[in-house]
Amino acid sequence: MTKILNIPPSILLAPFVSTYTLLKFNTFQKELCWPCYSGPEMCLLFFLDQLPRDLPISSNDSIENESKRALLKGLFTRFSWSWKFKGEYSIFRIQFTPNGFHTLLNLPLREFTNKIVDAQTVFGKEISMHCEQLQQTQNIFKMAALTDEFLKKYVTQKKANANKKGVDLISNAILRSNCSVPIEQYAAMAKMSLRNFERKFTKQVGTSPKTFCRLLRFNRAIEIKLMNPEKCWTSIALDCDYYDQMHMIKDFKKFAGNSPTHLFENSLQAALRIENVKRRI
Repeated sequence: MTKILNIPPSILLAPFVSTYTLLKFNTFQKELCWPCYSGPEMCLLFFLDQLPRDLPISSNDSIENESKRALLKGLFTRFSWSWKFKGEYSIFRIQFTPNGFHTLLNLPLREFTNKIVDAQTVFGKEISMHCEQLQQTQNIFKMAALTDEFLKKYVTQKKANANKKGVDLISNAILRSNCSVPIEQYAAMAKMSLRNFERKFTKQVGTSPKTFCRLLRFNRAIEIKLMNPEKCWTSIALDCDYYDQMHMIKDFKKFAGNSPTHLFENSLQAALRIENVKRRI
């Protein structure tokens, strides 16, 4: 069984990081695929054991395998390929809030959209040192504490207050509302024209507000299925505010390259089990 452990970041990092995740699984020498679909946020991946097969890197293809253990995965707005796994894996993930990465690093997320890049290009060799620290512990509580320490040096008071205004504020509002409000209203809440709001949103989040909302709905459907394996896709489509099941299937084919049924039948998703862990005080 594939197990996912989710744990929140420290209070200081909560405006920038939504969760830390430890994913552990063994394919028992059978090659399995995992579609490289996107959540609505950017993430930083650490491969603590083996690397996926045929790993696509958008930067320098000649980089050594050890530096490929830490990768930045941008927001994906289309299906491009599937991860291929064979053997035993342990993967630690930092899932940023919609524009948390932009706020911390002051880098436009649109430059990372539909790309996977070597994390050293952004964080330098320190990221490899952090990966080595993670490899030395299999305890998610220790991993979270180490990652808090690694990221907090990027936080300033100005950045800590950034989530209280502009696109930062609106992207969080979109998450809470599940995109139930028209885009024009979000622009008005940000006190921007629609065109200016869409331009700034794309720069800071990595895609347009409309596509962001589609990704939110798509990922919400996957999460519901993971938490409720027996629930039928028709009910999930209604729960996620799709017009009908065909509308949902269209999004799945765009973002995951397959229909919902085939996605869960032919990949690691079918065996996923999620557990949310509380921080130790």
